[in-house]
Amino acid sequence: MNWKKIVVGLLLFSACSKPETVKVSLSNAEKKFLIEKPLLFGKNERITTFYANNDFETVWQDSLNRSELISAIIDSRYDGVLPESYPLAKLIKAHWNYQNLSISELKKADIDFSENFFKIANQLASGKVNPKKLYGDWEPYIQELDYVSLLEKSLVEKNIHKTLEDIKPKSELYLKYKKAFAQYVPITSKDTLSAEGLMRKKIWVNFERTKWLQPNLGENYVWINLPEYRLQLVENGKIIETHKVIVGKKERRTPVLSSSFNGIIINPKWTVPPTILKKDLVPKATANRGYFTANRLTIYDKKTGKQVDPENWNPGNYSSYRYVQQTGRLNSLGQIKFNFPNKHMVYLHDTNNRTMFGVANRALSSGCVRVENPFGLAETIFKIEGKNILRSEMDTLAHYEKTKNFKLNQKVNVHQVYFTAVIDSTGSVKILNDIYGLDNRLYKRLVQ
Repeated sequence: MNWKKIVVGLLLFSACSKPETVKVSLSNAEKKFLIEKPLLFGKNERITTFYANNDFETVWQDSLNRSELISAIIDSRYDGVLPESYPLAKLIKAHWNYQNLSISELKKADIDFSENFFKIANQLASGKVNPKKLYGDWEPYIQELDYVSLLEKSLVEKNIHKTLEDIKPKSELYLKYKKAFAQYVPITSKDTLSAEGLMRKKIWVNFERTKWLQPNLGENYVWINLPEYRLQLVENGKIIETHKVIVGKKERRTPVLSSSFNGIIINPKWTVPPTILKKDLVPKATANRGYFTANRLTIYDKKTGKQVDPENWNPGNYSSYRYVQQTGRLNSLGQIKFNFPNKHMVYLHDTNNRTMFGVANRALSSGCVRVENPFGLAETIFKIEGKNILRSEMDTLAHYEKTKNFKLNQKVNVHQVYFTAVIDSTGSVKILNDIYGLDNRLYKRLVQ
């Protein structure tokens, strides 16, 4: 039995029936009823604001609006949504029996239609799951939409379905995964163990992740897919360079975020960040004060700014000091660092151990991304920025270990992303290792 065809048929009949064929009273469709405020207790802010804006009156009298919302929820399965997770039977019953509903039933049904409009609108625009709440170190793009105004306008103009279609992401990446989703993810399948089941799961979770990305990546940007251990430099929409990268280990994950480069430093000093300080430096230096000299680290008192001798260092009060590693080839950042604004204190940089780029599993860092051939990348970014910084100048600075900070005008964006299923231009799907173990948690949320 094709339940979708039956549902759609009923909806079309109810929306298109001529008035003379309807034998029941039309009073429900002709009148507005006052929704008492207690009925809205416990509802979210959008619902209470919406009904306050509409004088707490019922708004779903029009049959076309109701049928379009139900149809949009059914059609949302093509966008990675489970229509079964919505109270479709309840909405369809209320829609079909609308003229016969008691006033009390009608008011509750009105709230149900409004609530499910907001729910499906949010899911179509931004995804079912908020990765910030699920993962913590993920900075998603959230569309700034006035959902209350959208519903008010859609009800008046009777274009609920079009409104919900218009707020879906339109990026090339989204459409690519949507096509793969239609091919690999039949909604009725629950299998995740076979090769087909694994493909279904990977496509679904990564399709959801496309909804968390900015719709406009920029004309020029660096794309770092963490599970792929690869950086791609895109200029005017075309990939012009590819570099291997080393990313954060599982217990010190590289965050997912978008930003733009605002500076490149040749021969940077390295100030030890809080995580490495607490988990690495303090235990090792407590056991052996020679750790500071061996790693070319200088200790500074934060209050006075004065240098502190390792023998006078107090590990019990370690956070009152600043720890700086001097420049040079042995610096943990290597000889070049790419800065971009972010609240996670991460950046892109060189490394003092370049042999690790030959390792297959390159989830090895403490959170920042290390890039192979960083001077080549810097040279291209300078060109895109329109800055006349020659490679010979960078090489000279590196050779003599002189520090110089080149400010950038943020013309090159950076996107650190997490896709465990990569789709090429032909539509072929490559499954990658879920290096941080993020897929299962997301999949469980999507199928709820």
